Amino acid sequence: MRSSDAVPAVPPGTVDGSGPLGGRRLADDLWVDSETAQDRVRVRVSGQIDLDVAGPLYDTFERALHASSTGVDVDLSAVTFCNSTGLNSLLCLRLAALRTGRDVVITEASAQVGRLLAITDTRELFVPGPDGRSGQRGPGHTPS
Repeated sequence: MRSSDAVPAVPPGTVDGSGPLGGRRLADDLWVDSETAQDRVRVRVSGQIDLDVAGPLYDTFERALHASSTGVDVDLSAVTFCNSTGLNSLLCLRLAALRTGRDVVITEASAQVGRLLAITDTRELFVPGPDGRSGQRGPGHTPS
């Protein structure tokens, strides 16, 4: 491997080397940062989501869901890879949220995640609807 091809030891946007925006490292190539904003928890994910990290990532999502009173906003704009296992984690989180009267909204998505949501026809499950809840078609709104 040429040195120009090497993956940086610290992802872009890090301050202290722990991950983007000081996030928590779940795996070699996955960082998660969360914050509470009013009655919701925002979770930002950076890196690659696959079978190896799906369990710890779901656990993180579930903790965020239980810490919120209305739901979780998920920012996937820095996700470089997400396969069906990652999508399954999001769908399971959505079901858990619906059972408790909460929702899950994908506020931003990388091009790769956007393609995955489009080809699986699941994008609208995570878009806020006219009443602000996910799973309903919002006029002209799609995750970026």
